[in-house]
Amino acid sequence: MTPTSETRALVGAREDLFYIVDLRPEWNRNPYVSFWRPNDAGYCYALSWAGKYTAERVAEGGRYYTDKVWTSSKGPGRLFTRFAVRCADIDALGVAPDTKGRGRIDGNAGPVLRQSGAMRNALRRLRYRPKPLLPANENQNEGAAV
Repeated sequence: MTPTSETRALVGAREDLFYIVDLRPEWNRNPYVSFWRPNDAGYCYALSWAGKYTAERVAEGGRYYTDKVWTSSKGPGRLFTRFAVRCADIDALGVAPDTKGRGRIDGNAGPVLRQSGAMRNALRRLRYRPKPLLPANENQNEGAAV
């Protein structure tokens, strides 16, 4: 994806990095929250294996990086199932993975986020909300005397 001038104006000089969280309802019974690997190449639990995406890439990706699904089990409405969250916010929530039992992750992997309704709600509250792109003519007139 090549950055456009509109996208550059959107993100400015921010160098924040983001994880892409994937909270598909069918994965709610998994022991840990799922994240996208680097370059949109699959899923993982361990943050050490997760991809870090720029605000520019998230903004350009649109619905590819942000998705909502209709819920029926909890009444009408839509929940975010795939979205970006700042790496710093997620890193602060990480814990060591289990070394035994169902959630066992072998090797030197981690940290992870334990799957729970409270964790999913917290992540949705932390989701990144990019500012809308300004039309090209508004970007050019910024700072001009009227």
